[in-house]
Amino acid sequence: MSDELRICAAAFFRNKGKNVITENEFLMGISMNNRWMPYGDAERLLSSMITSKVVSKDGEYVRPCFDVAAVNVPVGYKPSKDILGKIPEDLFQTLIARASAADIDKKDFLSSCRSIQKRMDIDIEVAALILLRDKGADVSDLIGKVSDLVKGR
Repeated sequence: MSDELRICAAAFFRNKGKNVITENEFLMGISMNNRWMPYGDAERLLSSMITSKVVSKDGEYVRPCFDVAAVNVPVGYKPSKDILGKIPEDLFQTLIARASAADIDKKDFLSSCRSIQKRMDIDIEVAALILLRDKGADVSDLIGKVSDLVKGR
C-alpha cells in the first residue's frame, strides 16, 4: 500500500514541479487539475499519505518524505481505483453517519461543524465530536480515534 501511495505522491509532485505545496493546492490538484478522484477522496488520500509518512504536513504545507526523483513512475500514471479501497474510511464520514443515526440533518450538521471549526480554529472531526456531544449523541467510542487522527496530522 505504501508503495502505491509513494508512486502517487511522486507522480503528483513531479507533475507540479515543486517539492512543497499547500494542502489546498494538493487537494485541488489531485481532484480538479489531474481529475484523479473527487475532492473528498483526495482528502482521504492525503490523510492516508500523512499517516503512512509518505508526505508530511507542516501547517498548511505538504511535502514528500522521500526523494521523488528516485521513484519509478509509469508514463501517464493515474492512481488505480483500488488505491481508495485500501485507504481506511474517512473518520469524518463515520461522524456524519453517527449524526444521521441521531436524526440530525446532514446539511445542518455539516454547516454547524464548519462554523464550529472556524470559530474555534480546530479540526473538522473535533468540531463534529463537539456538535454530536452537544446534541446528546454518545461519541465516547470515537474520541480516541479522533484524537489519534488529529495527533497524526
